[in-house]
Amino acid sequence: MVVAVIVYLGFGHATAFAAPGTLSTAGTGIPRTEDGAGIKLGPRSLLHPGFALLIGGDNNVFWNRKQDVGGLRAAAIVMPVAWVGIGNREVRDNTLQSPPEASERKLDYNLRVTAGYRSYLAGAEDIRKIPRFSVDVNAFVVLLPGRRFSVALTEFLSRFGDPRNYDAGVGFNYNRIDHRGSLGLVFRPGGGRLSLSAAYINELLFFQAQDIYNGDRLVQGAATEVKWRILPRSSLVLGYSFANSYYLSCDAEVDPDCNEDNNAHRVQGGFRGQLGKRFTLDALAGFGAGIYYDDQNGPNFKNFIGTARLAYYPTLRTQIFAQLDRQFSDSLFGNYFVDAGGRLGALHVWRWRMFTEVAMSVYARRYAGLPIPGTESRVQAYINAPGFVRKDTIFTLSARVEQPFGRFFVLGARYDLILDKTDFAARYRGGLLDAGGFAKHVAYLVAAIRF
Repeated sequence: MVVAVIVYLGFGHATAFAAPGTLSTAGTGIPRTEDGAGIKLGPRSLLHPGFALLIGGDNNVFWNRKQDVGGLRAAAIVMPVAWVGIGNREVRDNTLQSPPEASERKLDYNLRVTAGYRSYLAGAEDIRKIPRFSVDVNAFVVLLPGRRFSVALTEFLSRFGDPRNYDAGVGFNYNRIDHRGSLGLVFRPGGGRLSLSAAYINELLFFQAQDIYNGDRLVQGAATEVKWRILPRSSLVLGYSFANSYYLSCDAEVDPDCNEDNNAHRVQGGFRGQLGKRFTLDALAGFGAGIYYDDQNGPNFKNFIGTARLAYYPTLRTQIFAQLDRQFSDSLFGNYFVDAGGRLGALHVWRWRMFTEVAMSVYARRYAGLPIPGTESRVQAYINAPGFVRKDTIFTLSARVEQPFGRFFVLGARYDLILDKTDFAARYRGGLLDAGGFAKHVAYLVAAIRF
């Protein structure tokens, strides 16, 4: 069944299913280390290859609660990871750090491929045969940066191998292909104080398991933004985006478990930029609308959305941030979900070159428009879901430390906690009771050679 895992998918891969924004420079769901100094290619570009071996453990392989089928299952993990990146600009918070000023530059870019092969060390066959291979491709390209006309391309393409949210047997998985791309044009009339941008957005989510037919979707849309620069690195912004979600393999008129096609509108405005020498602020507020035209019984979303993020840079090697959000997203379980909460985080590079990073988040999530139970549906009944609404509290904690030795070798450790607290449960056809919520701890030791 898909109750618990959809919670993780909606949260764990932020840019795919929920609001984007991460502190880590890795920018991928596959763990790797920070880049080294790089291999110089030409006057500006650097090549960053690397290889890492991660050894650790997972206390809850199938995202279970103790009362779920099979209970908690733990296993050791061995995961080799390889990557190669090339670019003339860094990427931070999933944004290419391309200066707004015009210069002789004709192209700013950052391209990266990361692949990992995760093996669970366990005697049980159902754990040993969990999907292993994942690959992630990220591309950021700006043509004619800072000029009167600029073209921007962004691409995230991933293939993730994931187990089911409980022991469903060998051959059942949540392997998926996730593509998110945009192609846009930026126009800067006059001296560049005013900029106008427009972009086409295309996304695809496709599950490779044949029995998960209700999650495959194609998203097409557009986004536009007006930016007025009031200081060299500060602007007032107003943006609008539209997205149409079309579910590829499911007809909601025939199958009550299918998701509904929908349109989503978001408009936000506010301030984005630098405050003094050591602070940056993003403060955006607006209105969102998710319209499910074909769902006669389910709700639409029409409410406030917004983001406030304050970052402090006490030194060139330190960042501390706090962020508050209220956002909505089309949901794979129900019509939509709303996340309201916040994140805290910090990173620091010590004088002896040790890199440390820690981040935590707490979000209240509300799923609305759950599939209506009945004789024709796989879901027979819900527990603690009044009005077909599910409520969860999701807490995450992540920490990592990396110590370089010489130019190329790195030793490190990382830890991730994902906790979903809810009293929701669903009873499926055949009598299976699937309780929502889980607690998952994953820890690794890392040895890497990177450039």
